[in-house]
Amino acid sequence: MRLGFREMLFLVLLAALPVAFYFFAFEPRNRQIAQARQEIQRKQDRLAELEKSAMDLSDLGREIDKLSASVDLFERKLPAQREVEVVLKEVWEMATRHRLTPRSVHSDKPRNAAKYAELPLRMSIVGDFTGYYAFLLELEKMPRITQTPRMKLKKLEKEEGQMEAEMVLSIFFETRLPGEGVAGTGGEL
Repeated sequence: MRLGFREMLFLVLLAALPVAFYFFAFEPRNRQIAQARQEIQRKQDRLAELEKSAMDLSDLGREIDKLSASVDLFERKLPAQREVEVVLKEVWEMATRHRLTPRSVHSDKPRNAAKYAELPLRMSIVGDFTGYYAFLLELEKMPRITQTPRMKLKKLEKEEGQMEAEMVLSIFFETRLPGEGVAGTGGEL
């Protein structure tokens, strides 16, 4: 069998047809499929982010509820401004119950914050160390929020087992109106 020009041209065209078909049909379609897969992957990633955000939002709602409950608890422990004297009276009675003698109590200027204020009280107490320790334990169990940022203990030379404590007791209270001061502050109570 002899191949002529026409047969050769036919064979070349026949061989070129799949190559041309690949470049003009399959290759563009493969690119479209790859782009579609990338778009699907981007959308799936975005959907996963949105689902995570939705879960975070529901968790955030629960967290806000927990924090609100905590804030309510602390606000219940804050006496109103007019009740600061009541808390001071309780502290004074605690000291006398433990056979301590309060020598002096001076209040400093209240420090205001957002919804609460702090009233530092400088106290000087004399008595037995065991009674003072019991006083501190009872002070810690008070339902009100208090803090003892400074304390200085000094042993009294005259009597065995007796000591003097100079301490700052901070009482935290609710502020009702901004700029409203605490009655009876700034001097000896």
